[in-house]
Amino acid sequence: MSAEAVAGRDPGPVRFGIRARLLLAFVAVAALSVVACGLGWLSYDRLGGTLDEFAENHLPALGLAARLAEEGGSIIATAPILANAQTEQELGAIRDALGRRLAALRALAAEGERGVPGLRPLVDALGHNLTDLDATVRHRLALARRNQEGIERLRWLHADFLDEIEPLVTDARFNIQSALDLVEAGTRSAEAVRVLRAESRRSEAVLQIGANGNLAVGLIARAATLATTEALDDNAGFLEETADRLQRDLATLADWADGVSLAQLVARLLELARGEGSVPELRRAELAAADQGQGLLAENRTLVARLNGLIAQQVQSVETTSRAAAARSAQAIAEGRSALLASALVSLLVAVLVAWLYVNRSIISRLTRLGSAAHEIAAGNLKADIPLGGNDELSQMAAALLVFRDTAIAVEEANAQAIIDNAQAGLATTDADGVIEFVNPLAAALIAAPEGGADGRLADRLDPAGARRAEDFFRAARAAPDEAAPSLSILTAGRRPNGRPVPIQVGIRPFRRRQQQRFIVTLTDMTERVEAQQLLERTVAERTADLRTTNARLERSIAEHQRAERDLRDTQAELVQAGKLAALGQLAAGVGHELNQPLSAIRSYAHNGRKLIALGRVAEAEGNLGKIADLTARMANITNHLKRFARRPDTRLGAVELAPVVQGALSLFGDRLREEAVELVVELPEDGVPLRVRAEEVRLEQVLVNLLSNALDAVAGAPQRRVAIAAEAADDTVRIMVRDSGPGIPDAVAGQVFDPFFTTKPVGAGLGLGLSISYNIVRDFGGALSVAESGPGGTAFLLTLTRA
Repeated sequence: MSAEAVAGRDPGPVRFGIRARLLLAFVAVAALSVVACGLGWLSYDRLGGTLDEFAENHLPALGLAARLAEEGGSIIATAPILANAQTEQELGAIRDALGRRLAALRALAAEGERGVPGLRPLVDALGHNLTDLDATVRHRLALARRNQEGIERLRWLHADFLDEIEPLVTDARFNIQSALDLVEAGTRSAEAVRVLRAESRRSEAVLQIGANGNLAVGLIARAATLATTEALDDNAGFLEETADRLQRDLATLADWADGVSLAQLVARLLELARGEGSVPELRRAELAAADQGQGLLAENRTLVARLNGLIAQQVQSVETTSRAAAARSAQAIAEGRSALLASALVSLLVAVLVAWLYVNRSIISRLTRLGSAAHEIAAGNLKADIPLGGNDELSQMAAALLVFRDTAIAVEEANAQAIIDNAQAGLATTDADGVIEFVNPLAAALIAAPEGGADGRLADRLDPAGARRAEDFFRAARAAPDEAAPSLSILTAGRRPNGRPVPIQVGIRPFRRRQQQRFIVTLTDMTERVEAQQLLERTVAERTADLRTTNARLERSIAEHQRAERDLRDTQAELVQAGKLAALGQLAAGVGHELNQPLSAIRSYAHNGRKLIALGRVAEAEGNLGKIADLTARMANITNHLKRFARRPDTRLGAVELAPVVQGALSLFGDRLREEAVELVVELPEDGVPLRVRAEEVRLEQVLVNLLSNALDAVAGAPQRRVAIAAEAADDTVRIMVRDSGPGIPDAVAGQVFDPFFTTKPVGAGLGLGLSISYNIVRDFGGALSVAESGPGGTAFLLTLTRA
C-alpha cells in the first residue's frame, strides 16, 4: 500500500488507543492494585513520549532531506539543458529557472544547517559551478554567432567570386575566337597564334581558380559544422592545399589587369580560411567551449552527488535515532508487563490472558514486524513490506514509516526519470545484460521496439553491426571489475517508430543504482549531419563535373568551329538558368528570414508541448502539435515554390493562368518589400474569369522576377518608393505593365537596355543579363517586351503576350 493510499484512509487522531484499551482491561478485572495500574500507566506514558519525540523531531528531518533531494535532482536535470542552450533567450530562461532552484536550495540549506554540517559550503560551490557554466555557454553562443556571420560573409563572397569568374571566361572565349578568325583569314597569323596561346593559358588559369575557389568555399563551409578537432585538422590540411593552388594560379595572372578584382576576391576568401578570426578557428574555439561546458557539467554532477551523500547521512542518522526510540519503547513495554505480572494473584489469569491475547499479538508482534521492516529499509531494501492495520499509535508509526519508504522510492525514481525525460538528447538505461529499463521520448523515436515487441534488449533495436558491438560490450562489462567498467561510443543505425532506419551515435557508460550495476545509453540523431556531408560531397562533385564539362566544351569549340551555332544555343539556355539562379541567390536572405520565423515558433511550440505532456495536459499539447503542423505546411509551400522556380523550364508553350504566376513572383520579394518600405500596387482583372496567356509558367515567372528586381533596385534611393504591376486584356492580347517611381533611364542608353551585359548598376551589382534574357524569353513566347515610358517620375516596362 502506498503513502497516498494511507493518507487517503487516515481516520485522524487515535481516540481509543493502546493506553485506553489497557486501562479499560485492568479496570474490568478490578483486581489490579493501584500501584500496578500506576506503574503500567507510567510505562506506556514513556512509550507515548518516545513516539511524540519521533513525530516532532525526526519526521521533519526526513521531510527536509526529501526536499533537498528534490531540489538537487531538479538542478542536475536542468544543468544539461543549460549546457546545450542554443540561443540567448533559451539561455536566459534556463538561467532564471536554475536561479530559482538554487535560491530554494540555499533556503533549505539555511534551514538544515545545524542538522547537516557542511551543507552550506556545498550549496555555495554548486552556485559557483552554475555561474561558470552559464559564462561558458554564453561564450560558446558568442563564438557560434561569429561563426554564422563568417558563413554569411562567405555566401556573399562566393556570389561575387562567381560573378567575377564568368565575365573573365567569356572574354577569354571572345579573344580566342577573334584569334581563330585571324588564323583562318591568314592575316597576322603569328600574332594571332601568340594571342591564342596567351588567352588559352589565361582561360585555363581562370578555370582552375574557379574550381579551387569553389572547393575552398565548400571546405570553409564544412569546417563550420565539423564536430571534432581531428576532423577540423583534416579539413584544414585540404583547405591549405587548395589555398596554395589558388595562389599559384593567381601568380599566372599577375600581369593581367582584368584579374585584379579576382585576386582581391581570392584574398578575402583566404582570410576566411586562415588565421585568427577565420571560420575554422572560430569553430575550433566553439568546440573547446563546448568541451569546457561538459567538464563543468561533470563537476555539477559530482557536487550534486556529494549533496545526495549528505542527505543519505542525515537519513541514516534519523534511522539510527528511530531504532533507539523503538528500543526504548520495547523496554517500556517490558517494564509495564513485569509490573502487571506482579499484581494480585486473583488477576493473574486475566493478566496472562490480556498479555497473551492483546499485548503479545496486537503490540509485540506488530512491533517486531515493524522493526524488521525498518531494518530492511535501512539496509536498502525499499520494497520491504510494512504491516498496516488498526487505529492506534503503532498504526500511525507504521504509516509514518511507509511515508518515509515511499518518499525515498519516489525521490530516487523521480530523479532518474526526470534526468531521462527532460534531457535534450535520447537517453535510456539498461541492466548489466543490456535489457532496457527506461527510455525517454527522444530515444523511443530513435530505437523503436519492433511492432508488437516489448522493451527487450538494446542490441535488438540496432542494425546487425551495432548489435554485435553492443553485445560484445555488455559481455566485456560483465567480466570487468567495477572500478574498470568500460564505456562504448559507436555510429550505427536504429529504427524509427514507422520502421525506417535512422543513423545514430550510441554512447554507453556504466553507473550504479541500489548497489547494482546499470548502464546509461545516450542516443544522438545523426541524420542531418550525414545528409549535410552527403550534400556537400554531391555539391563538390557536381561543381567539379560542371567545370570539367565547361572545359571540354571550350576545347570542342576550338577544335570544332562548325558546331558554334549549337553551342551558342546551349550557352543561351545556361544563361537563362544562371540568371534565374542569380535571382534566387539575391533573394536567399529574405527567404531564409521567412523560414526562420516558423522554425523559431516550431521550436517554442515543441518545447512547450514536452512540458505540457510531462504535466499531463495532453489536450493543450495536441493544440501545440496542430500549430507545428500548420507552420510546417507554410515552410513546405515556400520551399516547393523555390524548387519549382529553380528547375529548368519546359520548352513547350501552353495556356498559363497569369494571377498565380504574378503572386509567385511577388512571394519571392516579400521580405525585401517590407525591409525597404516599398509600396506595392497590384491591379489584376477580377471579373471571375481567370486571365490566361500563351507561355511557359516557369520562364514567365522568371521574366516577372527580373522586372520586379530591376524596379526595386531603381526605387532604392528614391524619395518615394513605389512599384506597381497591372494587367489588362484586349481582344487577342494581354498587356502587363511593371512601373516604378525611380529616376528613370537616361536617354543616351535607353536603346541599349536589352543588350547582353549592358547594365547601369555599379560593378558587382549585376551582369546585365536580366533584361536581355527576359527579352528573348518573351520573343520565344511570340510576344514583345519594351520600355513603355521613362522619365524623372519613373520607368514602365510593357510586356505584351498572346491571350490563351
